[in-house]
Amino acid sequence: MTSRRILFARFGQAGAMVILPGLLLAACGEQPPAASPPKAPETGKAEPAKPVAVASTAVPAPTAATSGTPKPGGTLKIALYQEPGNLNPYLNVQTAGNVVRNTIFGGMVRPNEKGEYVPDLAKEVPTTKNGLVSADGRTVTYKLRQDVKWHDGKPFTAKDVKFTYDVIMDPANPVTSRLGYRDIESFTMKDDYTFEVRFKTFFAPFISLFGAILPAHSFEGKTAIEKSDFNRKPIGTGPYKFVEWASGDHITVTKNQDYYVKGKPYLDQVIFRITPSREVGIAQLKTGEVDVVWNLIEAQIPEFDGDKEIDVWAKPGVGVERLVLNFSAPTGDKAGDPTTKHPVLSDPKVREAIEFGINKKLIVDKLLYGKTTVGTSPLSTGWAAPAIPASEFSPDKARKLLEDAGWRAGPDGTRIKDGVKASLTYQTTSGDKLRELAQQVVQEMLKEVGIALEIKNIPSASLLGTWADGAPRAKGTFDINMWTTNPGIDPHFHLFSYFHSSQIPTEANKGEGQNYSRLKDETVDKSLDEAGSTPDLDKRKAAFERAVKALTASRAHIFLYNRLDVDGARKYVMGRTHNPWDNLAWDLENWWLNK
Repeated sequence: MTSRRILFARFGQAGAMVILPGLLLAACGEQPPAASPPKAPETGKAEPAKPVAVASTAVPAPTAATSGTPKPGGTLKIALYQEPGNLNPYLNVQTAGNVVRNTIFGGMVRPNEKGEYVPDLAKEVPTTKNGLVSADGRTVTYKLRQDVKWHDGKPFTAKDVKFTYDVIMDPANPVTSRLGYRDIESFTMKDDYTFEVRFKTFFAPFISLFGAILPAHSFEGKTAIEKSDFNRKPIGTGPYKFVEWASGDHITVTKNQDYYVKGKPYLDQVIFRITPSREVGIAQLKTGEVDVVWNLIEAQIPEFDGDKEIDVWAKPGVGVERLVLNFSAPTGDKAGDPTTKHPVLSDPKVREAIEFGINKKLIVDKLLYGKTTVGTSPLSTGWAAPAIPASEFSPDKARKLLEDAGWRAGPDGTRIKDGVKASLTYQTTSGDKLRELAQQVVQEMLKEVGIALEIKNIPSASLLGTWADGAPRAKGTFDINMWTTNPGIDPHFHLFSYFHSSQIPTEANKGEGQNYSRLKDETVDKSLDEAGSTPDLDKRKAAFERAVKALTASRAHIFLYNRLDVDGARKYVMGRTHNPWDNLAWDLENWWLNK
């Protein structure tokens, strides 16, 4: 029996409605149709576009929050198997960090469980119907709530939003992206609770901006924030206030008594306990040491079948686990420079052979118990998701591609061309059993076609860190990385940041952008530029489809499988509603303990 068969045998035994944001038009109060979306109005006419909404049946309606009268008080303990690098919403690059910061910060609007943008710090969502968006879509006005306080008691005003904008635009800050903010022509404070932004040209997903606001007074007006203590001791306007962060152990937040939603949150305190792995978190969940475990895997669902004390919250999500391939040189003085070429992965035949060599269906069936589906693109669901066929599994085609491209088998079976071995490092976040098992499977599969993978995993904060952290993906000092990424309701930010050539992190832009593959594709760039600059829904969808087809053909990312959102909780944890467009803690102010 081959090593691959032995490995697979061992694994075999192991036990909606979406209101389209980012249009002048979306969320204008018009009820969306029950069936397929209507044809969008043609552009180029004198009159402004009419409101358009689109229905999506791909993500089922969320489960309603548990009924019953909420009981105030108590401490909730949530296990996180990844520790955030920081809690600043514009510097943090980890989902685990977003889970914590969702309890601390507020933004202008936020997505709800139905896929609609709803007011948060703004009084209402700007639209053409309520007069807060101009007819040409370039001027957007926000009216702010006047009953919001920062956690230190200072009043929240438009000055804080202006300061946040200045922070984002300060070139000294290694923010992940300035997409959309760079398109703002002017920012005008009308009064303490009203501001207006004017865009240079129409920017379709404008409503996604200002998702978290920073307190101007905490920085004393200084917009260079990279080294600020605030990044580990934040002050926000959210339902919970930061208390302490004991590295490697826990992060604690406590009830914000001044939260603008009267009577909430219900919990007195939330402790995010840092665990070395999911498995440790599960063990603590079973003993009652923690109440919730974040981000379980599909294969762990059967472990809780019939459990009288634990619920598994498993719902369709929007995340896609993928391989991220580096097109640039991974070492040397010009590592990560998009003008350089990776000695192996710059060959498109090698990238195609890698995809042919991976049996994604087997990974889904054996490692994920068949509870999800094979990945085909960065958009697994939603209004803009194109129909992309699953890749073929064919080791024979992979071998032929490599032979035809001049990659010949060496003495140890690993292919060589011009003295370069097809030997690559393969990294993901340490402490993640599913990913480690998937790595072993992929490693054995690609060994069969002559590509050698060396697994070198590192902690989440190191792998997924920023340019300033020297993170491999940011600096381009890697061969193949693996992680899950989630698009938003409007996929523009996700697709643009990950695949547009302007978003390649470099020394010149201080690491801005998430195009870690260093992909430069004219079709992708032109399509994404078009998708972000037109209010026509049909044209946006078509442009996204062209971009997705081009980037999947490039194999900058190879999509392995679509993720469920899976979390575990003691049955006494109440009030939670699943939201595929946000993370676990999106509505933590509604949670309560029935014990």
